[in-house]
Amino acid sequence: MLFRAAVAVLAALSLACSQTASLVEPSPTELLQKASANLNSAKTAHIDGTGSFGIGSGLNISFDFTMNGDAEMPDKSRLTTQMSLLGQSLSVDTITIGGRTFTKGLAGEDWTETAASDPPGAVLDPLGQADLSAVMTVTEIDRPEIDGRKTRHLSYTIDQSKLLEKMRGSQSLSIPGLNVSGATGKGEVWIRADDSQIVRQVVKLSVDMEGDLGFGGLPGASAAPTAKSTFEIAFDLKFSHLGEAISPAITAPPTR
Repeated sequence: MLFRAAVAVLAALSLACSQTASLVEPSPTELLQKASANLNSAKTAHIDGTGSFGIGSGLNISFDFTMNGDAEMPDKSRLTTQMSLLGQSLSVDTITIGGRTFTKGLAGEDWTETAASDPPGAVLDPLGQADLSAVMTVTEIDRPEIDGRKTRHLSYTIDQSKLLEKMRGSQSLSIPGLNVSGATGKGEVWIRADDSQIVRQVVKLSVDMEGDLGFGGLPGASAAPTAKSTFEIAFDLKFSHLGEAISPAITAPPTR
């Protein structure tokens, strides 16, 4: 009789412990890793965002931009970016497929394919910011509601050595004679509590550069061949329609 009672008590304790364990929340770092994997597992997402780009010190140039479009993980996207650059309004369409990049709006209305694209996750690619493998020092800020659903709002810093390696590998910054150093990056994410999906991400990146940026011919911009400058870019991205079919499908456009 005593044995049966002991077994019953142990079973009750085991059940209570398992129920308590199931209620334990993941740490901020664990949640961020899970949310990053969930975003990739969703396969598709609609993106709306804003951003800013600036180079200061030896060369001064800056502009804000807005973007919207769709992404199909891991390597397809179709985005429209609107900006005002040096007094000129631009609307640029970009399609990326498996490392190939097609652009329309920068030089006429025909689609052109770049000779080579930046490596995956390059610094100027907003979709590359969804790669959180270089994240460190994750902390929780608060727990606001977004569209009526609770979220956990996290902040993080990016490993400086990995960020610098990414920036040096980016063709957007691969200019002969240009030295890239001193990269810093930080971000914030809002993750839904019920399904651990990222619904918003803010990223701010900065890097110090020295050399000729090749922009001296632009109106209103000038720089000495050995000018020291600070490059900064920021994204504020909102993800929606996760896992929904994209129509029309993202395909390579005809080029001349």
